[in-house]
Amino acid sequence: MHSYINLYHFKPNPEYKPLEMLLPFIDQTMKEQRVLQRLGRTETDRLHANLMRCMEVYYKLVGIDDEVISAEGAVRPQGILPRYTESLLNYFRQLDYAVPVNEEIATLKYSGVETIKLRYKYTDSVIKKLVKLGLRDPKLLEDPIGIFLKGGALHDLIGILFVCSYPYEKEWVARALYNFFTFEHRTDDHLIYGFYTVEKKSGYRGLHCDHTLFNPRFDASFPYSSDTVPGDPDSLFKLLDPQDGTNEILLKLKGYFNIEIQLHTTFENLWSTMEHTNNYNIQAKGIGRSSKITVQWKLLSDTMKSLEEQFEQLQVDTEQARFETQHHGGYVPVKAFFESIGSDAHPHYAACTKKVEELEELLISHEISRQDYVCQLREEIARIDDFSDRQSNQTIKIIFRIQSAFVYYGLANQGKYFNTYDIRQFVKEALKRYSEISTFLSSNQHIERGNLLNIVSIFRYLYLGQKYGMGMLNPPKEIFSEDIDPIVSYEKVLSFFETGITLLNTMKDEDIELLARDDDAFIKIMYHYDLMAREWELFENEDSLRNIQIREAINQFRKRFITVKLHEQFNQLLESNKVKNIGFVVKFYTTLVWHGLLRPIDALRQIIKYSAYDKIKASELFYYELSAYRSLIVQHAEVIDEDPADISHLKNYHKKNMIRLLFRIRRNESAYKFYETKLYFEQLTQSTFRIDHFSGTLSTGDTL
Repeated sequence: MHSYINLYHFKPNPEYKPLEMLLPFIDQTMKEQRVLQRLGRTETDRLHANLMRCMEVYYKLVGIDDEVISAEGAVRPQGILPRYTESLLNYFRQLDYAVPVNEEIATLKYSGVETIKLRYKYTDSVIKKLVKLGLRDPKLLEDPIGIFLKGGALHDLIGILFVCSYPYEKEWVARALYNFFTFEHRTDDHLIYGFYTVEKKSGYRGLHCDHTLFNPRFDASFPYSSDTVPGDPDSLFKLLDPQDGTNEILLKLKGYFNIEIQLHTTFENLWSTMEHTNNYNIQAKGIGRSSKITVQWKLLSDTMKSLEEQFEQLQVDTEQARFETQHHGGYVPVKAFFESIGSDAHPHYAACTKKVEELEELLISHEISRQDYVCQLREEIARIDDFSDRQSNQTIKIIFRIQSAFVYYGLANQGKYFNTYDIRQFVKEALKRYSEISTFLSSNQHIERGNLLNIVSIFRYLYLGQKYGMGMLNPPKEIFSEDIDPIVSYEKVLSFFETGITLLNTMKDEDIELLARDDDAFIKIMYHYDLMAREWELFENEDSLRNIQIREAINQFRKRFITVKLHEQFNQLLESNKVKNIGFVVKFYTTLVWHGLLRPIDALRQIIKYSAYDKIKASELFYYELSAYRSLIVQHAEVIDEDPADISHLKNYHKKNMIRLLFRIRRNESAYKFYETKLYFEQLTQSTFRIDHFSGTLSTGDTL
């Protein structure tokens, strides 16, 4: 999305003082925090002494020695902290200029990152934080070096900030950062890939992730290690040599220091910078706390957030103009169909379609009740069926039968306006009609264009069977509760799939040409038949005669239709602005990745781009992760030269992304979709998804 990344470094205050000159500030800070009143004289003296020992360690970490102090800012400290943060900065720079392009840094760019800021805490800030920590638990300061290192209480000694343009991009950035850092609970139910939302009374907003470790899993220069701090942490001061470069420094120190990651939008960063510069020392950290001033900062923050939301909506509205919803009369190119058989029935068909669309618009605008809407639709269905019965041409008769079934199909997808029971009734009626049409066409092969009409009818049947059932999946029945019992049986779906895939393989070129006149319809039909085939392949392992025949039919279908040419047709379709459903764009990219027609990184770039136009469902993104994971399995099996460690990292990356998405699917989408995606995950990864995935991290001895 962006062609470059700017990197900035917030340096600590260059005015370095001798340790003894910190005493007045330490005393003042302890006074402000009322340490004496809260701890008593003995504990206060102990805290004061421990605090001084901690600051001695801090000076040693930064490299603040007599030479640096006497130079009054002219000499930069060269301790472990500045060398480590500079090396982090240089590492991102190196990746940005890498040839060939580094995929992980490219993903950050696609995600929307414009700026990276890096800093370590300056002296005054460290003192204030240590005083607060000591008040919370005085024992924390008894380990002067441990408090600064991995697992120590001062977890934000080093901070790195990633800034992107819009709120929707933050989740993409959080997802991408897993490539660079190790952090806990990144797949938890309520977290955004390990990040949590921070909102303070002063108006500050952002996403944070604590206790992270720099760990570029994709980089072979950084082999896996447990990153355990040695028993003698003082040994870290002997690790670095003056000549060590970026990678050597990071490799030696990455296991010692936690890093706090923050994600801001441009507006959040602007506000945070203003608030930090003008208000931080007085309001957040020092004396002079005023509720009146805090309220004013909060009002400013809310105003900027509202402005940011308006900018984001303007962007979405601008980009979405070419994705405006349009009515779709089905997947039969009807006008061309009537012309091909010399019929003048199209005006009547168009009038029926217009009537159905007008009724839907009345429902959406609340100018008609749901009951009247259904009653009038059923009256229209009766007229369509009556017109169909009076036709002598069997092809015309079936086209209008498909149209009346399509009306019920539309009702079956009106979950926004009807309850679950009503939707199930609409689904059953649509399935019944499509089943009757397909059975009739299969028994009357002489009907002109009958096979093409049958393919479309079966497509609709299979779509409903997947949306309100398990499609080509065949799980044990005990996983379902009564209210989500699949409407269509596996055997019924499989039977229709066999018929449809066989018809596609034997379809005449003129029928293909007729269907392909509507590129959108053609691509969606091919995608869905292939999706059903993938489901069947993933879960059916028996070598019965029937299964062998199905596999052969699937291979023949893909050889004919799922090709580079289909990819080219899809790109042309996007350029022509005919695609009106962003979800389908994501799903089709998933198909390309699954079959090796597109690299996962290239598909992700497009998916992130289109996420600016509309909200992508968790299930749609899940299938991308699934396809990317599978492509790595295939790649690992076929590409000998690929680094096994890199393959392992990426597989784990996509696996954990799927776990995170499964939590969201369970919370926000249908039970059918959750069980379907869960089965996919478990079958492909050969691991179990548990709702209580993180309960093992809780101490069994803790009680509430």
